[in-house]
Amino acid sequence: MFEVKKNLKLYKDDMLEAMEGVGHFFTTRFGGISGASGNLFNASFSRETDPESYKVRENAAIAAFAEDLPKERFTSVKQVHGDRVLKVTEEIAGARFGKPELVIEADAMITDIPMTPLFTTHGDCVPVYIYAKGTAVGMAHSGWRGCALGIAGKTAAAMSREYGVSPKEMFCAVGPSICRKCFEIDEPVYRELREAFPDEELYTYNCVNNKYYADLGGMVLQSLTDAGVPQENISLGGVCTCCSENRELFFSYRGEKGKNEGLMGAAIWLR
Repeated sequence: MFEVKKNLKLYKDDMLEAMEGVGHFFTTRFGGISGASGNLFNASFSRETDPESYKVRENAAIAAFAEDLPKERFTSVKQVHGDRVLKVTEEIAGARFGKPELVIEADAMITDIPMTPLFTTHGDCVPVYIYAKGTAVGMAHSGWRGCALGIAGKTAAAMSREYGVSPKEMFCAVGPSICRKCFEIDEPVYRELREAFPDEELYTYNCVNNKYYADLGGMVLQSLTDAGVPQENISLGGVCTCCSENRELFFSYRGEKGKNEGLMGAAIWLR
């Protein structure tokens, strides 16, 4: 579902939105102060040219205002397409925003601290939201490398280990990301993914162009269920960031051939 809050258009997962103890969002292309037009919502520090990254922080402040959140509590990491899961403590909370000097490499975060949005950035890669009712939240950035490394399942496992919650009590959502028909891969990437996810149902082969297509959302689903999260507790939104009909809504690294002016932001927090 899409929702406009204080003039900012956000995507929300229906399942998570119905739960009282958690908040979340996924930004769209517009509503910020970035880009040549001055009205794009870029969530990525790497996509801004100003040395102080003022525009990214101001965009986050716009989202904070829309959701009644403290902007200095937004917490982000430097994403490296790995599988590190960072436990966000009070010392880390606010990294890159309220604590701009604190830059930590990771691709997922977990926390049990209320009103501390875990903020990741996406240009086609899968945003994975995890909520353990009343206890903790997790946010993961999963591209094809993250999928191959099982970062979604590792994030759920880290929440279980750190906060003593069973994966059976977790609720997860897969946010807007590239769909199978748009995610064309070559032979080496196909082989690496097949090693991690051998189920042939996750792939399509096109004999005309001799290319494979992979279902990253399906891989995230399998990674979470392998970690013990019940499938009925996982919501697959099915919204593609790359399909032509969504090009006016989202940035897409694939769709714009790397010339995208920004990335979307995904956030989850305990209320």
